[in-house]
Amino acid sequence: MVRRVLHVTDVAPPGLGGIETALATLIDAMPDVQVTLISPAHARGGDRKWGSNVTLRTIGAGNAVRRVVSAVVPPGKRKYVALASWLVDEWYRREVASAMEGDLVHLHSFAAFRYFANFRSRHPSRLSQSLVDWLRFFDGYGHPLLFTDHSLFGGSREQFDSIRNDLLLERLTNVVCVERSGKANVDALARERGLRVRAWWIPNPVDTERFRPAPLPSTDRLIVGYAGRYERLGTDRVLRLAAEAPDWVEFRLALAATEDQIRNAGAEAGRTRATLSWNLPNAQMPEFYGSVHLFLDPWSFGAPRTSLEALACGRVVIRLAGDGARSAELPVDVSPIVDASDPATFFQALSKLRERSILESLGRASRKLAEDTFSIREVAQAYRSVYSAVGGPAT
Repeated sequence: MVRRVLHVTDVAPPGLGGIETALATLIDAMPDVQVTLISPAHARGGDRKWGSNVTLRTIGAGNAVRRVVSAVVPPGKRKYVALASWLVDEWYRREVASAMEGDLVHLHSFAAFRYFANFRSRHPSRLSQSLVDWLRFFDGYGHPLLFTDHSLFGGSREQFDSIRNDLLLERLTNVVCVERSGKANVDALARERGLRVRAWWIPNPVDTERFRPAPLPSTDRLIVGYAGRYERLGTDRVLRLAAEAPDWVEFRLALAATEDQIRNAGAEAGRTRATLSWNLPNAQMPEFYGSVHLFLDPWSFGAPRTSLEALACGRVVIRLAGDGARSAELPVDVSPIVDASDPATFFQALSKLRERSILESLGRASRKLAEDTFSIREVAQAYRSVYSAVGGPAT
């Protein structure tokens, strides 16, 4: 008997984002599962080798709509073209999924819903309400459905409520949250509304066989690393710290960005005196983590994919305080929280980590945390159990 899973996603490997990497890591760890990956043509952006158990199904209808309509729509109105193309893609991928054999649909991203829910809030009408209701009619996929939130439901309850997650959860029945705060938010809403939704906490995975400890750099300077999207909130905090770095600190940043963003970032990057690498493929990230002494995590909640990879490489992850409360995804004795509101105070705290023995001790604890909690072995086994709960016995 073979488990058959239809993975549906807006973004797909070999893209550089967290969802793409988590999805690829999960699929690679499950050669015993027959996988169909359903994604838009523009999402993959390149070739990737998959196992013989993986079939790719490309959705191109939305792209066709975008090309044709964009040619006749004024530039100021083209954001509505994207909305129309999302609707076409969503309709088509439901048609594709419902016509295929499978035990369940595993939905990984649903960007269209967030935009249409926001549109409904700003422009309430029968039409906008009908679009939202159609988008959350998950029976249209024709199979039991599992939704992984990829941090969508995480963070504070105020943040959770502000982006109208309740509209999704009124229709979802099976949810995996990658942050503990996400599961807490879902469980609380279910109690308050009487919703019949099952929620599991399964963290983002890291391939601990590929991301392995490396010796610390042999240099008197403390090399501080960070990896993330250039435009994301939090990257700006790291750049500000890099601009104030004392001579005994060196920043190395691996940033994902568009060509326009890279050009615009030139002046700002020059002020930081940091070493910047742009759009490093995930295959090169183990070498990047090995080139730094410690890694910064500026996010206000959760455990980002890059932080988990750094942990697996035996690097202590320093979480930045001073811009919102931090969650308990990572224990503070392994991943310290340092106040970053004042650069002088921040670097004074960092100076205590210049001792090599301290970095090595924290690095060993970091590696153990990655293996025990976030290893793809543990995550894949957890998903196998959830697949059985949602899709029933393998056929």
